[in-house]
Amino acid sequence: MSDTPNSSLAGGDGSDLIIQSPIHQMESRRSRRHKAAWAGLSLLMIASVLALHQNGLNLTVSVLPTKQAPAFDGTVSPIEKAPNWVKLKSEEYKYNYEQIPSEKLIEAPVYNAANLERTIDTLKWGNSADDAIRNQKITYSVPYMGSYRLNGKEMDGSHLAVDIKIPRNTPVRAIANGVVTKISNATSGFGKHLVIQHTDVPSFENPSVKTTYFSSYSHLGTVLISEGDVVLRGQHVALSGETGFATTPHVHFQIDRVEAPWHPFWPFTFQEQTTAGLDFVGAINAGLGKEKSLQYTINPMMFVQKYLTGAPVAPSEPPPVAPVVAPPPAPVVEPPVVAPTPVPVVTPTPAKIVNFTFTQKSSYQLGEEIRITVMAKDEQGNTATALTNAALLLLSGDVGIISKSDINSSDLSSGQIDIIVQTPKVGEGQLTVLYNGVQTKSASFTIVNPAPVIVAPPVVTPQVANNRPSLFADVGGSANFYDAIKYLKDKSIFSGYQDGSFKPDQVISRTEVLKVALVSANRPLLPLQGALSYQDIDPNAWYIPYIATAQLNGITQGYIGGFFKPNQNVTRAEFLKILLLATPVSIDPAVNESPYPDVAKDDWYAVFAQFGKQKNILPRATDGFKPDEEITRAEVAEIIYRLMLVVKTGSSSYTAGLGNT
Repeated sequence: MSDTPNSSLAGGDGSDLIIQSPIHQMESRRSRRHKAAWAGLSLLMIASVLALHQNGLNLTVSVLPTKQAPAFDGTVSPIEKAPNWVKLKSEEYKYNYEQIPSEKLIEAPVYNAANLERTIDTLKWGNSADDAIRNQKITYSVPYMGSYRLNGKEMDGSHLAVDIKIPRNTPVRAIANGVVTKISNATSGFGKHLVIQHTDVPSFENPSVKTTYFSSYSHLGTVLISEGDVVLRGQHVALSGETGFATTPHVHFQIDRVEAPWHPFWPFTFQEQTTAGLDFVGAINAGLGKEKSLQYTINPMMFVQKYLTGAPVAPSEPPPVAPVVAPPPAPVVEPPVVAPTPVPVVTPTPAKIVNFTFTQKSSYQLGEEIRITVMAKDEQGNTATALTNAALLLLSGDVGIISKSDINSSDLSSGQIDIIVQTPKVGEGQLTVLYNGVQTKSASFTIVNPAPVIVAPPVVTPQVANNRPSLFADVGGSANFYDAIKYLKDKSIFSGYQDGSFKPDQVISRTEVLKVALVSANRPLLPLQGALSYQDIDPNAWYIPYIATAQLNGITQGYIGGFFKPNQNVTRAEFLKILLLATPVSIDPAVNESPYPDVAKDDWYAVFAQFGKQKNILPRATDGFKPDEEITRAEVAEIIYRLMLVVKTGSSSYTAGLGNT
């Protein structure tokens, strides 16, 4: 019910948060406030939502509908327009809806579970398809049945709604015709929220079966309707806010089944949470009450998208009523007696039972095609070629991206479909099919690195060129960036490997970059191991003082979810940002034109690329900045070398021979 915006998605560098900007200062303060208030807010949340339930009372909606809404004629998204998050400037993140430029508002993104599960390291900036996925991940910050780990994975917890991140005062729409059954202004929990009853709508699992659903919209700022009102599909019913248990403006959008004991439903009580030994967030992340969540709710965005229709119906003024003129009395005629025609009782056809099986290997190697064949069988064991509705596909384990996110009847002409794991990673994964509320899981499989081919290292003879001695076994006198590598070696900023090599063409990791950037800037190290709580670092590792120093000085931060990824390779844009934030230099925040053909002036790294170009510290100026390209050790040495000389000499820019002055 809360969502923490992923700043590395929205205008970040894909790894670190630029806390110098106002938005990141705001996000940093919000994050600290979030953590400090988390426990208290969770108790208020539980008390607010579940107090009556714990006392054994039957919670129901506050108003029973006495009016009838028009017949169901389709759905619309609860949000019509959302920000194009990847195009917003830092100061625009805190704007209200009406302040955001209209050209930076787009149609609410499609909810796609497979895209939400994509990790940000698989997305490139400037790629239109990847930018669209970033917008999905930011907008739908917590998916249906997700967790607060903010990994975008459905079925990772028991959060039974979809959190939609939008600015304050964003218009919120009724998804379908219905009657308002509840409006509440709670000081905690769901905050200001409303519930709409939708009667005789097609069920999520089977369009031929009619049912009743209750849609709810929580954490609102302003409610525009009243209890008992009839609302029409697409009608504005509220403006978004940040009320109740919310740490940032968003709408908690939920759809309950009619069987749910109260609305909005919640899957566990405070007593159940306490008995399990969990706090509120831990309970969601552990999936407490997941069975109840699946029993009493449906995926709200998938329901909306399944029955999506055209232009919404908006309420209009009733036409003027002509004066009623009583007609002359007609002669009384007794109607003939007609026997009533019996109305046949139509029993809905139950959803056809389809079982799924999988054909796969238990282990795959990186480099080979990772194929899982999904086969559909009916209850008699015969090949099934038709489904009553789409079957959703989920891949767990963060081992890649599946080629399809759902299966339709058109995919099953032969009764089976091949699913390919794209951009695979080393790890353990499992494929899940969700069909008519039933999950079917494949056997787990592993993806491993190929067995290494052991090749004897070549014998390297130290080279002498231009009367300059070799610096390392692989850095001779004529090597590129010789002066830079020698300068940093002499100052003990860069060193080689135990085998006597420097590996100039090898890419460099986040922790290695932190070390050379901080040492070159002569930053004193702060051994604050206790301040670090990342899940993937060794508290006794050599890099701890460098991470602590960088974090305390606002040079870098970790990833959402408590990860730092110390061994992840660094791109050119990421390295330049870290280096310039570590070095005491003045950076002009205004970028009036693109410094390079592949750098737009509103890119997050544009200020750093502009500085690098002005100071001539970047060795690659003729073929573009290449911001997303991983940087090598030799390039890192050259950029640090040039920057150190510019700072040392006070020169306006680097020129060849500056190191001899």
